[in-house]
Amino acid sequence: MSRASRIRITLLAGLLVGLLAMPQWSSAQDAKYSGTVVSVDQPAGTIVVEGMGPWQVKNGVTQFQRRTIAIGPSTEFVRLERASGPAPSGWVGDFVERDATEQQVKPGDWVTVTLSTQGKRPTAARVDVWEPSES
Repeated sequence: MSRASRIRITLLAGLLVGLLAMPQWSSAQDAKYSGTVVSVDQPAGTIVVEGMGPWQVKNGVTQFQRRTIAIGPSTEFVRLERASGPAPSGWVGDFVERDATEQQVKPGDWVTVTLSTQGKRPTAARVDVWEPSES
């Protein structure tokens, strides 16, 4: 076996080991989707969020994507507020988490939804709600 062949085999083996050791980023549990709440349907247990991901432009106009996400009994709701002074993290103006409920989420709120895998449809494990300030 030539020296070049041994080098190629070593490089390919190293590449294969590297690929196998890489973390799997495709897990839906780690998926997050951010956007503006369009509607909340409490009887149906769904929330519709409109955001720009994945980024698409059509005829020079950015296309928004609407996603209907299920809300389950275990979905956690958190309201994010800016601290007026130093937050518990020590940073001035950092976000502070407050408990919230599904009833407090309304159209126009900005949310980040952490998705989980329950059944075949996207289900919210956590909904972080933030209302941008006017300042």
